[in-house]
Amino acid sequence: MKWLPALLLGAILGFVLPMFFGGQDGVWMAGWTKWGTIRPVAGSPGLLFSVPLFVGSAIALRMFFNWHSR
Repeated sequence: MKWLPALLLGAILGFVLPMFFGGQDGVWMAGWTKWGTIRPVAGSPGLLFSVPLFVGSAIALRMFFNWHSR
């Protein structure tokens, strides 16, 4: 897997998972997972982006699919 698809999938996960777990009022912002989570649009009622999830999943996806393709 190239870096661009891994980064795109990581960005999708970085947006979707925090929203799936309740957004700003949910479980995601109540525990340790709020570390590194930002609100990309100030006026948005619930949009979140998790930077550690984005970077970690992009690296993990790239490593897994490069290992798996050999």
